[in-house]
Amino acid sequence: MVRFLYAVVSRLSLPVFFCYLLYRGLKEKAYRERMRERFGFVPTEIKIGGLWFHTVSAGEAIAAIPIIEAILQSRPTEHVLATTTTPTGYEAIRKRLGSRIDLCFVPYDVPSCVNRFLKKTQPKALFLMETELWPNLINRTARRGTPVFLLNARLSDKSASGYARLRDLTELMLKNIRMVASQYLDTAERFHSLGMPKDRVVVTGNVKFDLNDQNASLPDDLNELKRLQDCGTSIWIAGSTHHPEEEVILDAHRSVVAQSPNTRLILAPRHVQRVQEILTLCESRELRACLLSDFDHQSDVIVIDRMGVLFPLYQCASVAFVGGSLQQTGGHNPIEPAYFGLPILMGPNRHNFAEVCVRFAVRECLFLVHDAAEIANKVLYFHQDSGARARCSEGARTVVQENQGALERVCMLVNCWLD
Repeated sequence: MVRFLYAVVSRLSLPVFFCYLLYRGLKEKAYRERMRERFGFVPTEIKIGGLWFHTVSAGEAIAAIPIIEAILQSRPTEHVLATTTTPTGYEAIRKRLGSRIDLCFVPYDVPSCVNRFLKKTQPKALFLMETELWPNLINRTARRGTPVFLLNARLSDKSASGYARLRDLTELMLKNIRMVASQYLDTAERFHSLGMPKDRVVVTGNVKFDLNDQNASLPDDLNELKRLQDCGTSIWIAGSTHHPEEEVILDAHRSVVAQSPNTRLILAPRHVQRVQEILTLCESRELRACLLSDFDHQSDVIVIDRMGVLFPLYQCASVAFVGGSLQQTGGHNPIEPAYFGLPILMGPNRHNFAEVCVRFAVRECLFLVHDAAEIANKVLYFHQDSGARARCSEGARTVVQENQGALERVCMLVNCWLD
């Protein structure tokens, strides 16, 4: 019954998706571009028969890029098609891989859109990243005889409970996934509970720990921020924040500045189109603010208005707050600030990275915060106590080092599956 209802609803959803694109396009130009691709109309230049990698947004795209690069190196005669759901994911892949692969937006999970896409691309295999489980996409790809694999898979308790309520639909979808490379044992067990046979799930670790040193290099035009820190200015950073987290962060920064005036905040919203809204929030709190593109070293707050620089910018700070964790988003990636040895602050909602956060919390380098007062207290504490900061730094770097190696394991699996 659930399968039937999903089939009906997905077919009737086309007008809704079209209106959604128009609405998003009013605010974000990127959603107005290449709209036809989301309905399965593939650009003519895309070649058929490629290895298809699908990611949802920037985080998954960045995790997929080194896997794609390894496949291109080990299988130079193959070509790769990458798809994403969001413009941020699209840009992340385009900047790193450019013309070496084909790239477009994934079709909506509507039978006609998926069929149109598959007929044009005829992929040899589909590799889904993390939790991109769409019934029509998976089932119709498998129906054509194309093997479907899930890489760097993560499945929270919340998501597993949702899939369990749709067991009829979920069982068919999982039946059509040939193999799963799971980040951790907890995710593997959740897939087992949903009906995935144990011999089709392999625990590999999280490829996000295998950060690329090249991507950690600070762009030349941002060295002024690093010099600001080197000259004795205290800097903390709030990365991948969502509404209304910025209000909490800015209230915390007001408290920090009141006690430590020579402190700057780097604020990186998850969606850069919100920067003007954030500048207004700063003004309402009498905080001097500037955009990164118009940097003023006298500003209390530097608001990041470009994509792709958050990871290297972490090295310009001494404490990091990771966003999406004070509201219901589920938290973003704490591995990136840990790579530079920063003490990490996160709110209670961190189910997207639950297993990762546990590893940092056990080493006492990730701390729970609930409000502006707790954030301000932690920022001041670590700015004032270099010994505590050094202990956190050692713990964070150790966790990163201990959990590396998943990328090599996943790439070996992909090559084995393709042979």
